[in-house]
Amino acid sequence: MKLFTLLLCLLALTFISSASAADAPKLMQVEIRELPEAISKNTTSLNAKFIVATPANAVATEPLPLLIFLHGAGQRGSDIEKLREQQPLKYFNTQISQPFVIVMPQCMSDQGGLKHIWEVADLEVLFGHLTQTIRFDRQRIYLIGYSMGGYGTWAWASAHPEHFAAIAPHAGGLGHGGPKDVTPDLEQWVKKLAPLPIRIVHGAQDNVVPSEHSERIYKALQAAGAKEVELRMLPDRDHGIGSALADAELYAWLLKHSRSD
Repeated sequence: MKLFTLLLCLLALTFISSASAADAPKLMQVEIRELPEAISKNTTSLNAKFIVATPANAVATEPLPLLIFLHGAGQRGSDIEKLREQQPLKYFNTQISQPFVIVMPQCMSDQGGLKHIWEVADLEVLFGHLTQTIRFDRQRIYLIGYSMGGYGTWAWASAHPEHFAAIAPHAGGLGHGGPKDVTPDLEQWVKKLAPLPIRIVHGAQDNVVPSEHSERIYKALQAAGAKEVELRMLPDRDHGIGSALADAELYAWLLKHSRSD
């Protein structure tokens, strides 16, 4: 009888805890915005809709830093709502205070035999729109991405390093042609990326995007004289390292950097 009563108490506590978590107020105010048609028509791979999230109770006298997140292949499509519960937004909704404006675009699904991935030209179109419509600190723009988004992070930052104060690709590939592809422009990428603060995160047991890709670009950046590049290889982890996007220390590291430095 005592054991039965104890089990009932534990079940009740679990239910209350779950209900409390579900009923807890979201700490980020999330908006779904849309590129005007005149701008959207200049892109080939972007959903016109994108997420903009800001701290719900922020009273900022100064512009907040901008954090841009590029998702992996599994979140491609035309349903922007599926990004609401993805990292890093899911993580930020549990924090007491967050100093970022977060932008999460969405890459379209494959269409008509065309395999969509993050295209630098499209991201530049989006970025131009953001500069005209969102107030943020132009000296503190951070780019992070996971898997296909890790590739997008490498590609965009190497093409336009002048935008970013720091970047953090997670489980990122190095080529346009798929997770095991390596761009022929890697040497040019490295030259442009070397001045940026970079944190690379990868699972050592990744069987989707080879961890050797992150090791390769890390060594190339070191050889190119990069002053601040680190590789965090996660032992016993495979491709599924989304939880690494819920690392408070990652965002603290990003905030240490400003282009004005």
